[in-house]
Amino acid sequence: MPKPASHAPPGPSSPQYRTGWNKYYRALWEHANGKPDAVEEHPWGDTVFKVRGKGFAFMGPYGSRGGVTVKPPADDLEGLLHLPYITKAKYIGRFGWVDVVVDDDESLQLALELIDDTYDQIASRGKSKRAT
Repeated sequence: MPKPASHAPPGPSSPQYRTGWNKYYRALWEHANGKPDAVEEHPWGDTVFKVRGKGFAFMGPYGSRGGVTVKPPADDLEGLLHLPYITKAKYIGRFGWVDVVVDDDESLQLALELIDDTYDQIASRGKSKRAT
């Protein structure tokens, strides 16, 4: 089912693109939006991507940077927190969520992988219950 175009990021000629979107935020948005059954919502004014009603990527533009809040695999959490651009997320950090500030290609690549990991965790919940 095609996604509605109403929340698509503005094109490069749009004033909103120049003032509120940057290349990192745009890359994060396009990646999360491309996930099967991903739904974009704006419950607090920020962009939240959900699958099956559960959030897997919380994001917002941060000036010239991008950022996303994701839940990495538990085994990776401690090591990720040693990176300078990853911190424990406010409010939901106690549940294993982290904030990733993206301002270069290295942090972008890791953020995209963490979106994948979080999406896979959320999307796979409940599948086995329905199959049995």
